[in-house]
Amino acid sequence: MCRLFAQASPTPRSARAALIDGEFSLLRQADADLKNPQTDGWGVAWFDAAGRPRLDKSGGSAAAEKDRFARAADAAVSTIVVAHIRAASRGIPVDDAHAHPFIDDGWIFAHNGSLTIRREVAAELGARRARLKTDSDSEVYFQQFLKHLDACGEPARAFERCVEEDWRLWENCRDRYPDADAPYTALNALAADARGVHALCHAARRGLAECGVCHPDQPWSVMSLAERDGAALISSEGVDAGAWTRLSPPEAVDCSVAGGRVETRRRTLTPRSLRGPVPEVSRL
Repeated sequence: MCRLFAQASPTPRSARAALIDGEFSLLRQADADLKNPQTDGWGVAWFDAAGRPRLDKSGGSAAAEKDRFARAADAAVSTIVVAHIRAASRGIPVDDAHAHPFIDDGWIFAHNGSLTIRREVAAELGARRARLKTDSDSEVYFQQFLKHLDACGEPARAFERCVEEDWRLWENCRDRYPDADAPYTALNALAADARGVHALCHAARRGLAECGVCHPDQPWSVMSLAERDGAALISSEGVDAGAWTRLSPPEAVDCSVAGGRVETRRRTLTPRSLRGPVPEVSRL
């Protein structure tokens, strides 16, 4: 299970406590479960004062590269901070290029899960296919999100369209994947521009872990939301011992920064496959 984290704050601030120093920080979560460590890369992304995305990432282990990870966290003083610690999908290379987050068109994107039908989705990207820099299923998902965002202009709806498209394509390609029962395992994701953070919480299959490593009552696929001193935090698992609100998948969250405050909106999605509502592992 990859680890996801985002912070949206009304003024630039550090996320070091959530990423490095806290009792349940993202870094501590990376190897808290010795049977399922996240050792396949890490990344920290943010926006500078001019609204341009900045990124430091590596294909190495965050625990082994703790000092560099901490330097990246210290550099990321911004209204928007996104971080990721990776457990690679089978068959996807482990190197700097395949580490998350990814950046394109002023957007930052990080994903937890596997897009099983990445080749079929890539074939539907149109002009955006040329923007792929790796064969990562997560980067394909990122460009799919941007394609739908270009068409509809609303991040939550773009995520919903990704889910719908995956299941539409699945109807015609499922025979190619006899070991799979869905077009993806999970589409948990964070997408951010300089104005806010947008998240999707949704999984169709269980992963290697059944629950959180620091919050054992939290299902592995269910992301959490919190408010800290006016900032909104979204994480794959709570990064401190304070109060966290579990999302109700399939759910999208928008945390927009404007007028010196962060406005958070939650929306339950209703994506449909050709055969009805899509499966949601948290409800199975």
